[in-house]
Amino acid sequence: MTHRPAAEKASVRIGAGRWKGRRLPVPAQARPTSDRARQALFNVLGDRVRNARVLDLYAGTGAVGLEAVSRGAASAVLVESDAATLIQSLEGWDSAAGEVRVIDGSASAAMAQLAAADERFDIVFADPPYAPGIHAAAALSEIRRVLAPDGLVVVQADAREPSPELPGLRVLERREYGRNVFHFLGVL
Repeated sequence: MTHRPAAEKASVRIGAGRWKGRRLPVPAQARPTSDRARQALFNVLGDRVRNARVLDLYAGTGAVGLEAVSRGAASAVLVESDAATLIQSLEGWDSAAGEVRVIDGSASAAMAQLAAADERFDIVFADPPYAPGIHAAAALSEIRRVLAPDGLVVVQADAREPSPELPGLRVLERREYGRNVFHFLGVL
């Protein structure tokens, strides 16, 4: 196990696009998607990211949503229940103004707010805490309400968990990257 000096904070970096190399601090409670897994995710998504509206639930560092915008997505909404570190890390990112919005609150509350405002997203990424039965959570069961008609949902989960069953969606593909699994879901 590698130990960091107390003054050095953990960070993740954006791997491609206009913000390539930019570092994002990792909040103490976060379990960020590894650079390798995130790169693989964007390889699978390919051109689908360009001009997409992206929703990043359980955003943590915001790396997935921010990398999407860095790679050409039109916008990203980052939802995090403890967004202080994320909000602070975005201070001074003038280039993100208008393209990136942070919602500091629960995924359930954010989904209700976004659905009420009739906002729809082309790509919804959800990386909920790894815990048994988390896919049955109310927030994930409501994803369909904010998904664009041809939208794609990507749920990151522990490899030991079964594929998520979400109302109105079907699993299109499953990709494993060590302990992390990406489940790609589309509209039935």
